[in-house]
Amino acid sequence: MKLWIHKDEALRLKQIAHVLLENHLGFIITRLKLRQWVPFTRRLETERFKHVELNPKLILKVFEDLDGSFIKLGQLLALRPDLIPAEYCDELAKLQDKVKPFPGKKAKEIIEKELGKPIGRLFASFDEKPIAAASMGQVHVAKLKDGRKVAVKVQRPDVLKTVKIDIKLLYRLASALQKRYKIKTFDAVEIVREFERYTDNELNYLKEAHNIDLFHQNFAKSDAIVVPAVHWSHTTGKVLTMEYIAGRRLTDVSRFKPAQRKKIMNAILDAEFEQMFVHGVFHADPHPGNYLIKRNGKIALLDFGIIGRLDYVLKDTITNFFISVVNGDVEGVINEALKMGVTTDDSDVQQIRRDLYDYLSGYYGTPLEKMNVTEVMQTLIRIFRQNKLKLPPSFVLLVKATVTLEGFATRLDPKMNFVESAKPYVKKLTRRRMHPARIAKRAKKKVEMMLEFAESIPKKTSTLLSELHGTGRDLRRIDKDISSLTVEMDRSSNRLTLGFLAGTLFIASTMMLPYGTALMFGMPALSFIGYIMALLITISIFVSITREKKI
Repeated sequence: MKLWIHKDEALRLKQIAHVLLENHLGFIITRLKLRQWVPFTRRLETERFKHVELNPKLILKVFEDLDGSFIKLGQLLALRPDLIPAEYCDELAKLQDKVKPFPGKKAKEIIEKELGKPIGRLFASFDEKPIAAASMGQVHVAKLKDGRKVAVKVQRPDVLKTVKIDIKLLYRLASALQKRYKIKTFDAVEIVREFERYTDNELNYLKEAHNIDLFHQNFAKSDAIVVPAVHWSHTTGKVLTMEYIAGRRLTDVSRFKPAQRKKIMNAILDAEFEQMFVHGVFHADPHPGNYLIKRNGKIALLDFGIIGRLDYVLKDTITNFFISVVNGDVEGVINEALKMGVTTDDSDVQQIRRDLYDYLSGYYGTPLEKMNVTEVMQTLIRIFRQNKLKLPPSFVLLVKATVTLEGFATRLDPKMNFVESAKPYVKKLTRRRMHPARIAKRAKKKVEMMLEFAESIPKKTSTLLSELHGTGRDLRRIDKDISSLTVEMDRSSNRLTLGFLAGTLFIASTMMLPYGTALMFGMPALSFIGYIMALLITISIFVSITREKKI
């Protein structure tokens, strides 16, 4: 630890050392060289410095005692079974913000400073007593000048400063931990890095506002789901004003009739699947507390602090993965899972394949109603972790959201089976993916990727050969071949791209046969044109190759 340290950091280190000692974790204080932050008289309590086995309940207690940023860190870790063992995730999921609200007058001061106007000019009324308080901020009810009721989220004073201090200290402690001990179960520095990214989003209300706005647009035409609208004129990085939505929370299941529960859960599942596999942006923490049931029966989705984003390639892979899980396709699950993983020097891909096959083969012939999605997903993550395969954070968030949904569904309707419920959506998803417009879009994307790859080949080849030439070896005799080789590579890559395009046109034209209305020569016009283009491209490639052979 540095010889000089800021006063606020010193106070926090003393608190951390105190909490560790109170929980009989003095051995961690010794290992991390934090004894200087323990009062001299307490250093004599040798019993508290003896080594003890860590367990999930003990870690939960430590996080609760440390409070503040550590509550948020624990809540984030609960969503990331790829970073820590699943049993720790389950225990940390119990963490709740237990903070007192800060004074309403202080909230008003923050709002006035952020929006640059007196509270009386901004709102017709403002309730100083918050309806909810958390470690990062609290929510007040107010009315705009036009009479609309709104929820105003105000950031807690000095929370940014506190979080920055905690993150700084966490980096130091994590680095010390990594240097002194070879921990195979988790990467301490990576955990802190993820937490820093998470808090950057959490403490910038403009980012959350954009998330809310995106979901609001995505569900604007939904008959079942509603998302509050953001009032941008009353929103900044520290103040978030949105439409106030009244309703009953889903945390108390007994308040809803069985038939109503089933209807609600089906709507929530459909909405979550829509987010994951169509929008590519999904709510990553879909627990009961984040839903309200309005009087008209619509379901309001709340709290967009944690969301997952899927790019085109990842969304396509995850969609195939999900379809394979529901259809019981073991090979499909393994292949799609390995596509998502990022290997390291320590990764054992063959062992991963064997472990996945051994585990998933046990589900051959198992009825869908007997499949436990939570167990399957958690086992997959465990296998990846054990074999050092890194997974995209968005995929892990999706897995965790799926696990949360299954638990949520079981609470609302004990007879509901998650996989059975997902099957109709998978069929709909499969039909949608086979629609000509979707096929054409995917084909266009594949062609663009192929063109980009093909265009890069000559440049990369030339660069490689130039580098070889610069090594000092006698390569002068092949200098004359460099340009011709580059031209040949360019020609070959162009043929490869054209061949791929011809194949794509042929497949797309065939898929569109049942959908056409306008006919040409007895077949849909688009299919006919596609076949002709594919034929012309194929002929041009054949002629090019024939001419080259004659030369």
